[in-house]
Amino acid sequence: MSKIQPLNPERIAQMAAGEVIDSLGAALRELLENALDAQATRIQVEIWPSRWQVRVADNGQGIPASELEQVARRHTTSKLDGCSLGFRGEALHSLARLGSLTIQTRHADDAHGWLATYDRQGELAHQQPAATALGTVVTVADLFADWPLRRCSLPQTRPLLTLVQNAALAHPWVSWQVRQEGQLLLSLWPGQSLQDLLLQVLPQVDLSDLRYQRIQEGDSDWEVVLGLPDRLHRPRPDWIRVAVNGRFVQMPEWQRLIQSVFQHTLPRHRYPLVVVHLRLPPEQVDWNRHPAKSELYLQDPEIRQEQLRQHLHALLQSGSEQASRRSLHLIRASEAKSVYRVTSSPKSPDPAPSGQPSTPLPPLKALAQLYRTYILAEHPQGLWLVEQHLAHERVRYEYIQRHWQPVELQMPVMLEGLSSQAVEQLEQLGLEPEPFGPNTYLMRRLPLALWSEDPEEVQGSLRELSRCADLEAAQVAVACRGALRNGIPLTLEQMQQLLEAWQRTANPHTCPHGRPVYLALAEKDLARYFRRRWGICDRPISDPKLGSWWELEPLGDRFAAQVRRSSSASAPDPKDETRSAPL
Repeated sequence: MSKIQPLNPERIAQMAAGEVIDSLGAALRELLENALDAQATRIQVEIWPSRWQVRVADNGQGIPASELEQVARRHTTSKLDGCSLGFRGEALHSLARLGSLTIQTRHADDAHGWLATYDRQGELAHQQPAATALGTVVTVADLFADWPLRRCSLPQTRPLLTLVQNAALAHPWVSWQVRQEGQLLLSLWPGQSLQDLLLQVLPQVDLSDLRYQRIQEGDSDWEVVLGLPDRLHRPRPDWIRVAVNGRFVQMPEWQRLIQSVFQHTLPRHRYPLVVVHLRLPPEQVDWNRHPAKSELYLQDPEIRQEQLRQHLHALLQSGSEQASRRSLHLIRASEAKSVYRVTSSPKSPDPAPSGQPSTPLPPLKALAQLYRTYILAEHPQGLWLVEQHLAHERVRYEYIQRHWQPVELQMPVMLEGLSSQAVEQLEQLGLEPEPFGPNTYLMRRLPLALWSEDPEEVQGSLRELSRCADLEAAQVAVACRGALRNGIPLTLEQMQQLLEAWQRTANPHTCPHGRPVYLALAEKDLARYFRRRWGICDRPISDPKLGSWWELEPLGDRFAAQVRRSSSASAPDPKDETRSAPL
């Protein structure tokens, strides 16, 4: 039997290096943390997976020339304050043992930069002056050349990008660039918060779909950003991420806590988007749990978990005043299905000779007025939003077209301050203004459609006509001027009258300017938006330990039963349904 012998220092160093750096991603992680500890505000990453090479350049403090000799020795570090990402002094030594390490750097106290190369023991092999800007460029080439089993497969790009993304989320004030084989893969500019960087990392996410909060609570500083569950969710739990003191870590208990908070708020088999960054005093965090520093020990973990739960609930309770992308997609889809087409031409085709719409509209029933601008109407296939000014403008325009013939006025209308061009325009419209003093004219004829008992209204219409280039433009302008303005309240009866008059027009789909008059929301699209096709139970199951559902929720089974009884008792007679006039 062999004697028990101590391991030689070379074997110990190789084992330690293999634990710290186990992949190209681990090498990149250590170099990124060194750049961030150097107070860099700009970091550039270049990777060559086929050559097992990585380079990280930063504009940080740089390394003094006097410290280059020992920078790659084992267990040497300048980060003993406990506030930095590194603290073991093993990263550069491990990189030197597992590959070819080159450092090009310049410190503010040095007159010029230096280029240093290191041997496999981490000792300085060669040093020479080099022209370089303030900061450091670290290159690791030919990684794992003596460890062929770790080169069984080429490094994947996605994990490397995830490393950079996590570092950017935890340090949003830094700008980042990532290139692979010379091709730009990622470019991030600095932001003010975790949310700013998240919007860059996930460009498909809209700001209105997120909720962000920064909370300083005692000695803890929280940054929490989450996606609203009705708008953002993922097919995998890949965006449940937790960072502590500038480094993203694996915390299964916290990930389960986050998922439990979102339970019954997400569609089936979907996961939330939540990113949490907790900053604590260094003495409350113990990183000596995993060589990659991906796990940790935390002081008072139960208190921190309860704080996180409260912050998540507070963010979930805040709603959104902006429409979600799904809502906008629903509106765009409804608009695309509509029969109207918006044109830039102010002209509108003449009414059909029969006086009937070119495309029949279904019967409408006015339900309410929204913002004193839109009429909410129900029809057999869904809901319509009708813009009251545009609808009335269409009604007036076609009425004006049918009643444009001039009539004699019993009392002439006097117009003052008309220019010669305005008089010429009125003459072209066949209204024949008569001179009645300096810049004053009498109007004895007026189109029947513009007649009114209010002299000021008549004068305003005539002045509007004097500014129009032709008859078509004049009719459009007068129709717009006399139409109901937005902001005017309407009763249900008035809304119904307007809807029926609008439906009788020959071209109800657009106003005379070519703008759409209504937006149709089909019931099947609404059902798809609310996911009513899913097999969800209508009645909840009561838990005898918790009491009846009515005791837990004011609007429970008893409420639903009352609604069903009242609705069946007051079901309207089909004959009483509001019907529009035949089109």
